[in-house]
Amino acid sequence: MDFQALLKDKKVLYGAIAAAIIVVVLALVLIVSSAAGGGKSKGKSKPVDEVVIKETLPLFTTEKIGQALEVQALLAREGIKVKRRPDGMKSELYLENYTMSERDRALLAIVKSGLIDEHTGLEIFDKGDFTSTKEDKKIRLARAINGELARLIRKIPPVENAQVFISIPEQSMFATQQKPITATVQLVVPAGESLDNMKIKAITNLLLGAVHNLKSENIAITDTNGNTYNSIIDASNDALAKLQENDRYMQAKVAAQLDRLVGKGNYVVTVSTFLTQAPIEKSSIIYDPNSKTSVSEQDFSEKMGDTASDSRNGSPVSTYLPYGTVGTPGGGASHQDKSYTRSASETQYGVSKTHINEYQKAGVIEEISIAVSIEHAKIPSSVSYEDLKELIAHAASPKVNPENVSIAFIDPDPDILAPDEINKLPKPEESGNPWWVVGLLLLAGLGFGLNHIAKKVRVETRKQEEEMYLLREKAEAQDKQLQDVSSKATELIQRQAQMAQNLIEQQRVQNLQIQQIQQQNTVLQQQQYAAQNPIETKNSAESLFENLDELSLDFEDIDEDEAVQKLQSWIDN
Repeated sequence: MDFQALLKDKKVLYGAIAAAIIVVVLALVLIVSSAAGGGKSKGKSKPVDEVVIKETLPLFTTEKIGQALEVQALLAREGIKVKRRPDGMKSELYLENYTMSERDRALLAIVKSGLIDEHTGLEIFDKGDFTSTKEDKKIRLARAINGELARLIRKIPPVENAQVFISIPEQSMFATQQKPITATVQLVVPAGESLDNMKIKAITNLLLGAVHNLKSENIAITDTNGNTYNSIIDASNDALAKLQENDRYMQAKVAAQLDRLVGKGNYVVTVSTFLTQAPIEKSSIIYDPNSKTSVSEQDFSEKMGDTASDSRNGSPVSTYLPYGTVGTPGGGASHQDKSYTRSASETQYGVSKTHINEYQKAGVIEEISIAVSIEHAKIPSSVSYEDLKELIAHAASPKVNPENVSIAFIDPDPDILAPDEINKLPKPEESGNPWWVVGLLLLAGLGFGLNHIAKKVRVETRKQEEEMYLLREKAEAQDKQLQDVSSKATELIQRQAQMAQNLIEQQRVQNLQIQQIQQQNTVLQQQQYAAQNPIETKNSAESLFENLDELSLDFEDIDEDEAVQKLQSWIDN
């Protein structure tokens, strides 16, 4: 169907427009609801007002004033005000008027800085101890070595912390019975991370350089993620893991070559590795018939001395003079010298031979076999059977013998050999414009419009959240100022009330003192008057007693209130 036919068919056109409008409305509703929900969730995640704690919180106490100042400066950079006060020979750091978040940030910053070290190093020997025994000093030395090594290893990223334990066995009288020195290192690393070989080598070098007579095979290094970098366990204990690792590694290399040669999914590869289960010691002699070597050499010399003479009467019938000897003149007695000297050298040669001694530990690769099932039709015609075996053997490992490679040719079976074969899809319609083109165009336009609207909604939502956050901060600041003002006003009122009460007390005390002075003066005046006029004083006392008697008689028949009023009026008179 082409576009012209679609425009002529009004029902189809109106249906498409209505469907597009419904899709747009639903998408807008979903976007607005998600934005509102996100705004609410983000608003909930905003920090709330924290309560300021007035109590004092001690952080830590140290004997080193430099360490205390360093921690105080570190927390000042974090925006946390820490106070310090002396405590004898020590310094104590503490917090005042803090919140829970400030406390957590302070503790976390101190822990991350490493200034408060949990390891004990060589400073353990700063204070002399003359009462320690040899064993105590040995233990302290081991602790110092462990602490110093842990501090060095902790500086290697991404190591967060480290624990080192050096085991030094007791000395044995016999060298064959002496146990080796071992080192164990536990590394604390972030989750999902591991150390590369260069960093493990650096840690191993630190241990070897710091501990005398320590060997690399006696070092165990692990981390908190379960990774083992160095192990002191015998190779026979993890032979199965090595088998599986070698098999997967060689199988991947063979698969890479066959993918290039016959295509992926047209073969199956199986690699089997045999490792030595126990140590093997071999001794062999190799003879070379094409070369000779000196087996033995001998030098000798020979010397002989002999002098003989012959005396006869008359002339000899014949004279034989060997070696050029000369007879006496006149044919008398003959004289002959038979002495001589000779030397020689004798050399014996033999076939050269070489004597070889080999020692193999357990877990060494002894034999590798490879089995391949492959679709025969996929092999190129230029590759022979022997070339294919050599290719597979060389791809796996140089130690693989081509004779240990087995190849099985099978017929093509797409259900087994090629499960991931691309399905044959029907060819698209070539005549006219397909109907789904309009749908794609509408969807593309809707997606663009919805994306634009969503961006605007997100921008406006973000602006509103920022404004609300600023308003909350201002409100918090105002509330804090009001609280400070009210607290100060309360303190002033309390001080004024205290001062007023103090003034009232002072006035009351002064009035009492004045009354006492007046009473004393009155008593003195009365005493002086009585001394001067004793008769009048006696008469006035008698009249006073008479009045008291009359008053007591009057109080017998009246109630308490009337008695009080009458007594008060009598005192006034």
